[in-house]
Amino acid sequence: MKKLLNNIIKLFALLLVVSSCQKDRELPDEAKVRAIAWAISEDHQDTLEINIDNYISFMDVSQGLLFHQWEIEDSLDFLSGDFNTSTEDYVPYIDQGKGKKTDDITVHVLFQEAGIHKVRLYNTYDRKVKHNGLSRQLEAVPHETDPGIWVIDTTFNVDVYADLAPAFYVLKNDTDTVCVVTADQIVDGGDDSDWATVQLVAGEDKLTFVDTTSVGRPTDREWNLAWLGETSKNRVFEIVPMKTGWGRAGSLSSIRQGSTQGLTQNTSKPIPLNLNVTAPVIEPQYEVYKDGMLIFSYSTGDNIPDNTDQWMKVDLKINETLTYVDKTVKGLTNAREFTLNNAEQPVYTDETSDVVYPEIKSYFEAGTFAAIRTAGDGFDEDREEVKIPLMIRVDEALLKTSDLIENEMKKITFETSIPVATIGANAANAFTVKIKNINGYDVTSTISSVEVDPGNSAQLILTVGEQTYNSDMITVAYDGSADIQSATGNKLEAFDTEMVIMNNPSTNEFENPEMISFELEGNNQQDAFARGWWVDNSVPNGRLWKRTTDKASAGSASMSLIVEDRAAQGVSKLFSIHNEHNGGPNNNGMKNPAGDYEVTFDIFIPVGVDFTSGLQTNFQDLSNGGDDKQYLTPDLSNVEKGKWVTITQHITFDKDGGRRQVSLVLDNPVPATGRLEFYVDNIVVRSIELRP
Repeated sequence: MKKLLNNIIKLFALLLVVSSCQKDRELPDEAKVRAIAWAISEDHQDTLEINIDNYISFMDVSQGLLFHQWEIEDSLDFLSGDFNTSTEDYVPYIDQGKGKKTDDITVHVLFQEAGIHKVRLYNTYDRKVKHNGLSRQLEAVPHETDPGIWVIDTTFNVDVYADLAPAFYVLKNDTDTVCVVTADQIVDGGDDSDWATVQLVAGEDKLTFVDTTSVGRPTDREWNLAWLGETSKNRVFEIVPMKTGWGRAGSLSSIRQGSTQGLTQNTSKPIPLNLNVTAPVIEPQYEVYKDGMLIFSYSTGDNIPDNTDQWMKVDLKINETLTYVDKTVKGLTNAREFTLNNAEQPVYTDETSDVVYPEIKSYFEAGTFAAIRTAGDGFDEDREEVKIPLMIRVDEALLKTSDLIENEMKKITFETSIPVATIGANAANAFTVKIKNINGYDVTSTISSVEVDPGNSAQLILTVGEQTYNSDMITVAYDGSADIQSATGNKLEAFDTEMVIMNNPSTNEFENPEMISFELEGNNQQDAFARGWWVDNSVPNGRLWKRTTDKASAGSASMSLIVEDRAAQGVSKLFSIHNEHNGGPNNNGMKNPAGDYEVTFDIFIPVGVDFTSGLQTNFQDLSNGGDDKQYLTPDLSNVEKGKWVTITQHITFDKDGGRRQVSLVLDNPVPATGRLEFYVDNIVVRSIELRP
């Protein structure tokens, strides 16, 4: 670490030259050189810095001196002899004969105590001198008692850093102190025979490691818990072991990042603790819900009577559901089994399991619950199984068990849990029907008849009291008041308003549904990176459309349009390409006959994007001349943000299509400023029946 700097040698050589030039002739006093100068073996700064048990060399090369002396504190020592920077121990080289003062030109001062120390240089001259150094300026002052004597009395401050001495303590579960290591304590990492062993339960007990190191002025630290596979630079480090077995706790490294490489230190000390980590005991916990209400809960230690007559009784209707929830906390479990009697399946493994009971049964035991820890990370497989002390009875019930579906005869059908035996005369009055369409039709209608499907007594058929069309949106509700009964007298239970799935056997008129929905990757900006599409390059800066796989409502891709500031963009057009139009391999168009059609597409507008209008879905068929064009403007004002929403429009084509195209046009979006971002997917055109 120590070195005599080159500037010492250079300065000394310069002074020899000056001296030799005067050698052969005696100069008068007023012509003699008087100068203040010194050199130090460390970087010059207001306060010198050094590690403990090291030395600094000081050389006084001042000229024209009357008197010169170095003086050190009692805790410091002068060195002399044949030593160098690689010498391990400088104590044998302490010059006891020098004491604490010397008139040597060069001194080597040993620092064996940490803290701020002072090295004094005292020089006198026969006239006033000045020193204009880079780090300090000095000016001689008159001697207090000797007139005509001028004094330079300077002190070098040396900040001595102690060696790092890690100190720390360890807590178990925040309260038990299991280890304390002080700065002066030496830990033998080669012998752990007398180390304490801490008993821990994996996943439950916590160790807290606290760094209390102050000796040596550390700037950082690193906990290295090798056996547990954990490291940290935090002063307070908490860990819950998640493995079993025996191992050493680890070590703490205290780190000092010094202003120079010589001051930088990294000292490690073992943590004198052995850890014995055992697997936790599994303590099963579960809950049972009916209709969203908690009806039973179990925790380890709860009493389960041997006599099932003392168990809770639960009455269900056929196909009714109970929900079983695993609430186990202790035991590091990662699996479970609900083994249930007379359920749809014998075993359920989901944390929350919805269980349907499909058969009529008198009271039976619910089953068992097993909390399971699978093997791995030092754990053996383990399980703890307990009974579910519920006696369940499943009785007959007449429930709607399917969607409402319009069949090809324009009748609404739905399935029931058990066969229907009788239907009262006024059953139709218990149903409420509403019919709407996107053109503003909105009426409350009726059911004209309710009947049992002749081929399936567990299916009912409803006939609407007016003509319906597959472009209608029909909802049905049932209030439960009708005499619709099973053979055992169970009445059909009420159900809330539900949308009818309309019967429309027609398919997407686009020749390639994958291509029209952006599933096929394109080449460049011209096709918006989607095969079968073309961006209108007649619009300045209009190539904004881009295929993306970030979002999709169907398949894996969608079409995006993103503009940072809407004010900078007015129009951008994206056309589908028909193969007969461009002579290429694309078939991204329609050859549909004239008639009424439903146009649907999905749109996603992110939360925070205030996009309400400005999108058009237009159609053209240039094979029919220039007048076969239609323009649709979807209403986006009520689109829910942050989710895919299906937009529905109706259109009538007067001519058969030869190569009919769709275009997506952004035209003066509203509002006109701010960020614009949206995604389009799943474009479908299919024939429908429009209400006259």
